[in-house]
This record gives sequence, C-alpha cells and structure tokens, in this order.
Amino acid sequence: MRSFTDSNDQPWQAALLDASYGRVMLVFSPLHKGAIRRTPLAVENMAEAIGLLAALDEAGLRALLGEAQAWDPAGDES
Repeated sequence: MRSFTDSNDQPWQAALLDASYGRVMLVFSPLHKGAIRRTPLAVENMAEAIGLLAALDEAGLRALLGEAQAWDPAGDES
C-alpha cells in the first residue's frame, strides 16, 4: 500500500487487488470524502504488480489516479 497526495493536496492510499481472471487492479481510496477508484494494471502477476507499485513516484500515482474509474466494491466482485 502507498500513501500520496493528489494535485489538490488531498491524501489517498493506493493498494493492489488480485481481481478475477488473473487481473490485478490498483485501487485508490481517498482518506477523506470521495469515491473509491480503480484501474487495471498491465502486469502478468501480483509479484510484478508489487514491483510496479513500489517503483512508482507520486507523479506516477497521480497519473494512474487520473485514469482510474469510480468503483463501488459492494456492487462488483472483481
């Protein structure tokens, strides 16, 4: 899990999710109010995703946050 701030100085956490069909998602959770977001990662496995997340700087995390779609985990099992 990684913590960072967006371009509006709002704090977020980014965590990996081992989703269905071998997909790995990066899930963004706002630390205050706001919608949870997620984006798929172009990786082969969770080990590769862990390395990618560790290598990302805050600019990279902000870029992926900008690409992420709103997600309601209660309404989606993946």
